[in-house]
Amino acid sequence: MLTEQFVASISAHTKANTGVTKDSGIFLHEFQPLPAQRHVFKKSASAQNGLAVSSSHVFAAQADKAVVHVYSREKGNQEALIPFPERIHSIALAARDTVLLLGTESGRVLAWEMCSGRLVSTSTSHLQPVTSLAVDPTSSFFLSGSPDAMIHVWALPAILSFSPDTSRSPVHTLSTHRGPISSIVCGHSASNANIAISTSEDKSAIVWDYHNGQLLRTYLLPELPQALTLDPADRAFYLAYGDGSLQTVDFYDDMQKTTSTDTLRDPASSHRPIQPSPKTRFGAESQKLGAALALTLSWDGQTLISGHATGKIAIWDTAKGNYVSTVTNLPGPVTNLKFLEPIGFPAASEPTFKMQTVVKPKQDSGAAGGNALVPPNYTLTMQLNGHLRKPAISATETVTKRSAFEEALVHPSFPQAMLDASLAELATWNAPSTSGAGIAPAADFLYLEDTAGSGGKQGVPSTNEVQELKKQLASLQRVQKVTFKQLSELREEKEYLLSEERKRSQSDQGKAKAKHHLANGSAGDVEMSSNTSGESESDDDDSSSDGESEAAPSE
Repeated sequence: MLTEQFVASISAHTKANTGVTKDSGIFLHEFQPLPAQRHVFKKSASAQNGLAVSSSHVFAAQADKAVVHVYSREKGNQEALIPFPERIHSIALAARDTVLLLGTESGRVLAWEMCSGRLVSTSTSHLQPVTSLAVDPTSSFFLSGSPDAMIHVWALPAILSFSPDTSRSPVHTLSTHRGPISSIVCGHSASNANIAISTSEDKSAIVWDYHNGQLLRTYLLPELPQALTLDPADRAFYLAYGDGSLQTVDFYDDMQKTTSTDTLRDPASSHRPIQPSPKTRFGAESQKLGAALALTLSWDGQTLISGHATGKIAIWDTAKGNYVSTVTNLPGPVTNLKFLEPIGFPAASEPTFKMQTVVKPKQDSGAAGGNALVPPNYTLTMQLNGHLRKPAISATETVTKRSAFEEALVHPSFPQAMLDASLAELATWNAPSTSGAGIAPAADFLYLEDTAGSGGKQGVPSTNEVQELKKQLASLQRVQKVTFKQLSELREEKEYLLSEERKRSQSDQGKAKAKHHLANGSAGDVEMSSNTSGESESDDDDSSSDGESEAAPSE
């Protein structure tokens, strides 16, 4: 049966006699099929954007301490308490939940590899604490926001690189907001057309193309937004306000739905602010929910859950835009809400690895010898699940024939025809130009820097580059031929030496057998000679006795 759960956290205990343990701070609720509280994690008080949940652990940055609490979901208890030199204001998971990003008081972002304990830091690009973090679905980029009204776009692979020469500075800086950044969310697309949305205390929400650093749409809001969440299909986003009301902002209104073009990326309307209709705002004044501080959306996009300053968690119908019910009443302001991935799918694949324990962070000492090699003390701690992927072998079924490329991969060298075809394709290949600087299209399999011969277009290889590649390929082929010739000579020499060794061994065996036969033959001759001499002596005796007997009668 399909099970859907969400996690809620509070910043402090403000109610007494609620029947909940006083030090409880993180609550695991089942949303369906049976709404109920399933587990409680104690000793935690996290501020907004201070909660991150993976399939195996829960991470909570404490609101009043420079500490991050780590809880094991499998064991249901606190696994570790991680101190930091400065207070952590926001956290987010990346790279399949193996890297925890931490926004610090000084304006830096720390990247903690939880399987190895490696801790690296970005440059100090924010003037104030990093209060919000958002990671894109591919974990190639993440965005950081701060009260300094700046949003920075970072390349996570560059941050985690072992090379000391890799830049750990922002790829883009988005500086259109005029007030502190309150929330950032990334879209669900894995392409280079993915979007991000940010809200600010200047009563605005902006849609970004963060790959290119472009502003797509600006929305003017009626009040200060407290929380933000995005529709699973990236069709709309939802806002929470201080009076407890919510609002739906649709990217494609009734007029735009009749057109076939994507008006969200229309350059003519990118700098024209839009004010959402008051009809899209809804609330439940009779429930006295209090200020809405957290928002999350179910995986089907039909149910919206909000957490309020009174401790209430309310359910809303996104299609009708109205209040449905109150799930629970927690003993403090609800600062974080996270819907977890549904479990119970019949054909769900098992994860390839699992983190049994989290390795505590230690400052990265850099690469060994000042190069880009992995340091000698770098160790990963994880558990591999399932069996290794290997092709099935059957004596009765025919094995599927591999493609020409798969055959070339296992061959000592690529066929010349395939190399010529690849070079011809490279010579005629034209990549779409990107308006942003420094970022190649995500779908490109090759990215060449701009040269004078390419006409100023990025991603278009020049004739000189192709000729240089052909020269390098020819040189590699010559080296390959010489190497194969040497290998052939060594193989022939090896076979010759083995044959000589076999001949010598056979010769030694023949000599040993001959000596053995000679030794056996000499012993037989000696015995025969002794027998012959004995017989002659006996014959002499017989003859002498006969002579005496013959001489006697004559006398």
